[in-house]
Amino acid sequence: MGIIAIHGGLDTSRNKEYMVILKEAVLQGAKYLADSRIQSLEAALNILEDSPKFNCGYGSVLNLDGEVEMDASIIDGKTNRFSAVAAIRFIRNPISVARVLMEKTSEVILAGDGALRFAKEHGFPQTNCESYEQYDAWRKAKNSLARGKTPSQNLFTGLVYHSDTVGCVVWDGEGLAAASSTGGCSLKMPGRVGDTPCLGGGIFASEASAIVCTGVGEAFIETLTAKFVDEKISAGCHPQDAIELALKRLNDKKGAEGGILAVDVMGRIGAAFNAGQFPVMVAVDGKILEEFEPVNLRSVIFES
Repeated sequence: MGIIAIHGGLDTSRNKEYMVILKEAVLQGAKYLADSRIQSLEAALNILEDSPKFNCGYGSVLNLDGEVEMDASIIDGKTNRFSAVAAIRFIRNPISVARVLMEKTSEVILAGDGALRFAKEHGFPQTNCESYEQYDAWRKAKNSLARGKTPSQNLFTGLVYHSDTVGCVVWDGEGLAAASSTGGCSLKMPGRVGDTPCLGGGIFASEASAIVCTGVGEAFIETLTAKFVDEKISAGCHPQDAIELALKRLNDKKGAEGGILAVDVMGRIGAAFNAGQFPVMVAVDGKILEEFEPVNLRSVIFES
């Protein structure tokens, strides 16, 4: 039995054009799950990184200087291997660089120019990751700031629609693993690194669970939210209950919005959010669970 679940980010549109790409991604990842958890994660996220509709790879948001800086990470709960790249530029598939870093070196995290150099040394072509949609959004936002106005773009997505950090979790019947890829927050400070490459903040996996998070990275880092979810699952919580507790805790401690996706060693899946939207796609044994829906806690959390 194999499970792969993927999310498209906080406040992502659930329109058909987005869900079709998420479905393609999860089915692509499912093809490799029997052979390699890591290859399955990479294959799924590559689909999203190549699309201008998601805030990762080619569709990444621009920072204050109008540049694309991306984070990506992979963790295998069975082997305790973790690898990440942070603030990497000019590479369309950062998750693939993170995989090579895991498999070819003993390093854990590479950042900035060092990450780019490593990628180029391992055959990754340097390319433009700036989509027209994100450049246009950045230009409008900068014009708003110049006039002393608050930009109307979504903090997470950079656009009125679009998506935030994307993530994927897998269980192949023997082990659990997770991966995330992101362009970060719109108009972020150059050099800013979010929760994606921060183990225990926005991503975690162990022998008990695999977790990926999306939302305000700083809040997830400061509360070690992904690790909190794993601890609850390890103590016997269903992933859904653990996630809902974590989002309530995140709101109580930081007043922050987020989305979390998890799977445990029993093959149980959990997904919840407390923002506008959070599209999730799940496949079990290569077949889409058409009825699966993440739980929207927005009214529950903010009215309690």
